[in-house]
Amino acid sequence: MATTYRDYLWFKDDEFTGWRGNGHVVSLIRDATAAGVLDALGAVGRRRTDMGFSGFGQQAMEFEMLGLVRPDPYAVQTVQTVGVADIGDGWVLLIQQASDYLGIDDELFGPVIAHHEVVSHYSNVNANNRFAWWRDGKRVVSFEPMSPTMDLEWARATAPEETDTVLALIAEVGGIELDDHEGTRTEFFHIEGSFALAERLTGVEVSKELLASAEFTVAMIPTTTQPDDPYAHELPPSVPLLADSATWDEVYLLYRSAAESTVHATMVLTQGGSGSEERDEAEFWYAPFRGTRQVDADGLLWVDRFPGEHWHRGPYTPNTWPENFIALQRRWEPETPFRSLLDPLTPATPTEVNGRRAWEFVLPADAMSSSDLAVAFDAHTGIPLRAETTHRTEELHDVVLDETFSDDLFAVPDEHPE
Repeated sequence: MATTYRDYLWFKDDEFTGWRGNGHVVSLIRDATAAGVLDALGAVGRRRTDMGFSGFGQQAMEFEMLGLVRPDPYAVQTVQTVGVADIGDGWVLLIQQASDYLGIDDELFGPVIAHHEVVSHYSNVNANNRFAWWRDGKRVVSFEPMSPTMDLEWARATAPEETDTVLALIAEVGGIELDDHEGTRTEFFHIEGSFALAERLTGVEVSKELLASAEFTVAMIPTTTQPDDPYAHELPPSVPLLADSATWDEVYLLYRSAAESTVHATMVLTQGGSGSEERDEAEFWYAPFRGTRQVDADGLLWVDRFPGEHWHRGPYTPNTWPENFIALQRRWEPETPFRSLLDPLTPATPTEVNGRRAWEFVLPADAMSSSDLAVAFDAHTGIPLRAETTHRTEELHDVVLDETFSDDLFAVPDEHPE
């Protein structure tokens, strides 16, 4: 039985609510490879995921949390995020979300369109939408699925045969209304119709199961002239700072280089003034975008499993907060970019923390404190080793980076959930 829009009603399932509401791109690229498409687009920061569409969404969120992509609806975007997968028989699937639009743009997608037949459909958060078919480096047919009639009339002037093919298929797949001149519809299935039309043109079904199982490479595509900062969209290499001096910009780049490192250490927190000092100590395991586990002298203290499961022993939330210490920039961002806290040439003060060489700076007060914060960064890895205000000191002991942690380490206990 021929495919119709009804075969794509899964697009309204709860797991695709964000994709449907905030914007989607689906592109099918003939006679291509995922690596070749990414090379043609000049992709940076490539990460591979075997978790399908959910893995694409998680990696896109990680790019944002790492500061490699800074979504701002009022600013020109310098990169867009794509997920690209080989799906068999020489076809490549490219997807986007959050109103990104590279896969529907002649200029940005030009290096791919020039050498491959491509069928794409798109929507954004403002309900703008577009279906496009390119062949031999040219846009053959393009129309707005929500109100296609006028676009298709124009397309017939330059590509009558292809336009007639599209019109006939629209009539068969349904969902895309050709005669709704008065705007009388109360239900809209034009995106589902676009999925079905793309399948009929290419012979490729983008099923719910395919999206769940596809092995996407998630990457960022520059969409404007590359910024002056070579590490705007990639983490810098780890280069220990072992000379006699260091500047804020050098230490910042070393700190950024460790943004995806796991950390296993003991955190010691002291608070209060003379005669009333309180001390907390906890061993912890921290893996960015996976979770944090803390253990103290009385046993398991805290488990945080990304992206939103929590457990603690109680009765109160622990005072130690290692993830907010390792990812120190979160105390200022997004309101104030971490890198801009100091002049790039500000000299560091050499110091030592528990036998580790470090570079210290006095940073302006963060959201947690009303006073300046003296932070010592490890000279070898860049991670914070100590943060100190007048009445509070956070300090790491026995630090080990880049251990491999089992997923079970961040399993949230069933008893006494938060």
